[in-house]
Amino acid sequence: MLPRVISTFSTQRLFNIVSETKSSWGLPVRDLDIELKVQEYRALTVTDKRPPVFGSVWQEIVVIIILTLGMALPPANQGSMQIAVPQIGESFGISGGNLSWTISAFTLTSGAFVLLMAALADNIGRKRMLLISYIWFSVWCLISAFVKNHIVFDIMRGLQGLSGAVSPPAAVGIIGATYIPGKRKNKAMAAIAAGAPLGFIVGITCGGICTEFLSWRSIMFFSAIEYTFLAGLGWLLVPNDPAMNWIAVREKLTAIDYFGALLATSGLILLVFGLTESSVTREGWRSPYVIVLFVVGIILIGLFVFWESKVKYPLMPLYIWRYPGSNSFLVQCMIIIACGFMNFLGVVSYYMVLFFQRVRGASAILTTAYLIPQAVSGILVNVLVAYTLHIIPGRIFMVIAMSAFVISALLWALQPISLTYWAMAFPAICLSVLGADISFNVANMHILSAVPAELQSSASGILNTVKQIAVSIGLAASSTIVKTAADKSPNEGATRLYDSYRAAFWFAVGVSGIGLLGSLFLKVGTQGSKRTDNANDTPQDTENAENAENAKNAENAENAEKNAGAR
Repeated sequence: MLPRVISTFSTQRLFNIVSETKSSWGLPVRDLDIELKVQEYRALTVTDKRPPVFGSVWQEIVVIIILTLGMALPPANQGSMQIAVPQIGESFGISGGNLSWTISAFTLTSGAFVLLMAALADNIGRKRMLLISYIWFSVWCLISAFVKNHIVFDIMRGLQGLSGAVSPPAAVGIIGATYIPGKRKNKAMAAIAAGAPLGFIVGITCGGICTEFLSWRSIMFFSAIEYTFLAGLGWLLVPNDPAMNWIAVREKLTAIDYFGALLATSGLILLVFGLTESSVTREGWRSPYVIVLFVVGIILIGLFVFWESKVKYPLMPLYIWRYPGSNSFLVQCMIIIACGFMNFLGVVSYYMVLFFQRVRGASAILTTAYLIPQAVSGILVNVLVAYTLHIIPGRIFMVIAMSAFVISALLWALQPISLTYWAMAFPAICLSVLGADISFNVANMHILSAVPAELQSSASGILNTVKQIAVSIGLAASSTIVKTAADKSPNEGATRLYDSYRAAFWFAVGVSGIGLLGSLFLKVGTQGSKRTDNANDTPQDTENAENAENAKNAENAENAEKNAGAR
């Protein structure tokens, strides 16, 4: 009894000290008055007002930057490592499929554990999980900077990837639960969505500078310092999670679907591992263990879906897929996003770096300069989307995005080996980020609008799972394609590499072409417009709104029934 009293007293005292410190620094402290304002704010249907949890516009801006860097963590890490891939290969003496594991290990664990981590964020606090992910990432980056063996380094990369499974759904969940629909939310979401493609190019820029002037290992030190600083800043400024006692935490942790997490994680890891190993072994798909891994992975994923339909507290509630007014929307949208990001991060972004460095002989810093227009294009595209998402229907945006993916990959596939950068590489680089920014913005906004506030991180987790696994599958499949094309090429040296990379780019054309075809039949409208003032609403929009309300009411009734049963 005494330790509990001491613990409660210490916690309360610490809370008072932190509150007084924040107040003395001019930082807002959530109190009863703010909670009442939050309830009034959430009672609104559509608004452009600043959420009451932010004491000023400056705090709101800084918090959005912190959260955007959470979304940027996986792609920034991938970009910084990707620019250093040739140097990493030389350092460890590896190449081909073994070398691709320096990227795949991170994306694999990020995708495989997203659903579990998103559920933890929804249950025990999104801010808590976000800060834990920043510290976790920093620790393993610091340790991996000293590793001398490539297998151990890949394991460290996998452990870093766990932070990539937490930070995106937690960051998106904070925004989704803090804001209500409106132009202000569109702008906040556009900033968050910019973290994916812009994070990649910032990672490439920082990685190129570190690799050229210091060492590829300095990337790890830089990343550790950056996210340690962000963790401290986030602790001070990001709105606090609802207060929880340890009894409530234990109950919520007990209710999480750990067996479902085991099925999903095991299935995804075996599936991607089998794909990647097919490009490492000499026999390829003729190796029995590669086929076994692939088949068992698919079976486990199927069992996971079946289990989720039976378990009381599913890791991935299947009703999330029943988007208001169109039961096929989420499935269709996920397929389109998977095709787009398999193109962008799984093939094009990986092999364009190798094309510049290995085929054209560009240095790391020159390759970085080649890719800077991607960052500029990404910023401009996000600004455009933020100010037009309430005007232009999502289907139009998706068609534009997928067309950009297809044209970008096509330009890379058709590009002659010695053609000037400005003729085809430059427009291809700009178009690729246009597709990524637009598609992720549209998917993010419409998917989050389909679920209640308490499932924002889970919905974002599903989206990020699809995206990360698509990237891992893209890397694994393209590695196999590149190996096969290189074996069949009659050329030698850089020309042989060029032939094999072109085969990967043609694969990207085909994948994004499937996404483009799917986007033509996507039925989504605008986001953030006031229905009472919008004369362009279609019957489908009205039906969506009514069905969304019915879905939320049904969910509330179900929760009430469960609580009554528990009592």
